[in-house]
Order: sequence, then C-alpha cells, then structure tokens
Amino acid sequence: MLLSELLTKLTCGDLEGEELAEAVTAITDAPSAPRDEWIDSDAQAYTVAILLHLACHMASSDKLDELHEQIQDMFDEFPDFPYEMLEDSGGSALPYFEWLDTELAQRAVDEGGYELIQIDGNGSDEMDALVVYRRDTNDIIQAAALMGVTIRQPLTYYRGIEAMVGKRPF
Repeated sequence: MLLSELLTKLTCGDLEGEELAEAVTAITDAPSAPRDEWIDSDAQAYTVAILLHLACHMASSDKLDELHEQIQDMFDEFPDFPYEMLEDSGGSALPYFEWLDTELAQRAVDEGGYELIQIDGNGSDEMDALVVYRRDTNDIIQAAALMGVTIRQPLTYYRGIEAMVGKRPF
C-alpha cells in the first residue's frame, strides 16, 4: 500500500490534495530530516511525522474522559462519557472501550462502521487515537508495520491485559 493510501485510510478520506502530498513528502523524508534527541530510530521518526501531520484528525489525551470529548467532537451527535460505567468497573478501562466500540460500529454503517485505533510511540503518556473505517483497520495496521509504526486497537489491547493479569486500575 502506498503511503498516500495509508494516510487516506487513517483519515477516512479527509486528507487529500496538496495537504496529502505535503504529508506524504514530510513523512517519507522523516528518517533523513533533523530530529529531536529522543527520536532514536527511523520507525520513531515516521511515527512522529505521522502524528504531526494527522494531529487535526486525531484525539489525543492521557485521560479517558478528555479523549472521549475529542472523539465526541468528531460527530454531530455522540453520547457523553459514561462516568458511571467507569466507576462501576473497578478502575478497568475495558468496559469503556467495549461501549465505545459498539457506539462507533453503529456509525458509517455503509462503510462497515468505525473503529478506534491508537498510534504508539509518541514519547509521552498520551493516547493518540484515530477513528477509522472498521473495514480498513487490518490494512492500516499491516501497512504501518512495514514502516515500523505500531498501530493497535485499544479494545483488543485492554482485553489482552485483563485476560493476562485480571482487572487493573488505569
């Protein structure tokens, strides 16, 4: 998959034209461009460049409720953060991501619904998340992996944590 196709899928087609071309050039050139000391690999350079060029298309926060507000802003109508659900979960984030997955799957049904994905490697504690078409998720993960960029599905991640160690507060 071409980088332009990956960026198009990461933004559900919102990144196009000159803006897409500029992002492709900057991300392609990222490994050879001057970079901060903490960026220690080409893969991390690609990750940081992708995050920089997709910032206006993503939700980013170290707090679930703030992340949710940003996701909520992406839609005309979207339910408020389910604080009670999180309180009843004993500190586990899994019920929230299960609920969110159901909410996102009910939108853009003609496109297969939406899904939340996370780009890892920004060097901070923040979750950088994108809402993508569910049908594109596997292609996105595979294409990003070829660049050394890790993209994961938070729902799958939190299910794995709970399966391995039981409920943990987050």
